This record gives sequence, structure tokens and C-alpha cells, in this order.
Amino acid sequence: MPLEAFLAALDDNAAEEARAAAGQIDALERTVGPPSWLERNLISLALIAMALFLAGTGALIGLLPWLRSVIGLSGVTLLVAVFPGLVLAYLISVKGRTAIDNKKMALNDKHFLPHGGVYFSAAGEGEPGIVVRVDPPAKGEPTLRERVEAQYDAATKRRW
Repeated sequence: MPLEAFLAALDDNAAEEARAAAGQIDALERTVGPPSWLERNLISLALIAMALFLAGTGALIGLLPWLRSVIGLSGVTLLVAVFPGLVLAYLISVKGRTAIDNKKMALNDKHFLPHGGVYFSAAGEGEPGIVVRVDPPAKGEPTLRERVEAQYDAATKRRW
């Protein structure tokens, strides 16, 4: 539903806070920018990196002894390091975008979700954002984030 239709159903104070939050979400969305070269070519880079990783692993454990004799142990180490290096480079490249997404979700959690909606910025410049209707969380019921964190804590609890 359009943002204005969602805001019309709220009281004046909540509507004003939600409108300000929508403006902040839109401003955050404008700072994201287009995907980087690494993100656009991730599938092909991952396939190449995985092939090099498998070749390096094969040379390391003796399945491809000729490769180890040609490039040496340092070359094998480089081949094995390509795939983890790609993963690390990808994580670094999306770090800022993830932080922005977390800020946008925090604004949605505070201003839209209690009223039964989640705000999404406009797809293009000058277009209005939309609100997707969702069931508001019940009072005292843990949020989705809290449930996931509790499951993670239970699964990773330190044991003797």
C-alpha cells in the first residue's frame, strides 16, 4: 500500500514519527549505490576460485602431484587461498551495505512494525515508497530477531 494510505490510518503523532522514519530510510537507501564489480561478477569469480581451490587441494593431498612439482608448495598455498580470499573480499565489500540495512530495519522495527507494516523505499527517484502490511507482534511476544538470537545462543552454548 502507498505510504500516505498507511499513515492516514495512524494517529497524528505516530504518523509524523513514521513519516520522519520513512525519510531517514529513503536517505539511507540513496547512500547505498549500485552493486560493485565484485558483486556483479560473483558467480563467475566463485566458480573460478572454487576450481583453483580444488586444484590446489588436489595438489596438496597428492591427487595432482605433477601440479605440486610444477608450481611448488607456495603456489599450491596460493591456489588454496584463492577461494577464502574471495569470500573475505566479498564480506568486506558488503560490510557498509549490511550496516545500512541494519539501520533501516531498526527504523522499521521501531516505527512501522508495531503498526502492522514494513516500509520499503521507492524503486526510482521521485516515486513514493510502499508499506507492506504484516501482522504486528503481540505484546510481550519476542520479535523475530530475538527468536533467532535465542536459537543461535541455544545452539552455540558452551558445553564441557
